[in-house]
Amino acid sequence: MTVRSRLSTGVVAALLVAATLTACSGPSPDLATPTADKLQSGVLGVSTAAAAGDFSGAQSALTAVQADLLTAAAAGQVSAARSAEIQAAINLVTGDLADAIETSRPTPTPTPTEGQSPSVDKGGNKDNGKCKKKDDCGD
Repeated sequence: MTVRSRLSTGVVAALLVAATLTACSGPSPDLATPTADKLQSGVLGVSTAAAAGDFSGAQSALTAVQADLLTAAAAGQVSAARSAEIQAAINLVTGDLADAIETSRPTPTPTPTEGQSPSVDKGGNKDNGKCKKKDDCGD
């Protein structure tokens, strides 16, 4: 995973935390304090796992944050506008984590099967590169 990708994931996670934190300020909160605390705790789990390179763990934690958000929205503990803002941040982090998971996967290298060696056409054969019975050509 590149530094840029980690930075991007960290920044989006921080934005998600900021969106949750600012929801608690002001006279009429868009987000109930216990709900904000729960979401903040979940976001901390996401960012901690991502910073450690555990992108699958971060993705699981983010799924839990999204479930908490949906539950809170259904219970009226978060306004529709605030829920949409937080969901937009979750969507960004989800995309970054998917990219991070994809880039962190090692590229498999094929290994030859023991006892078999690929047949190589030396160019001097009269078969013009056609498959012979001794070759496994997949036909």
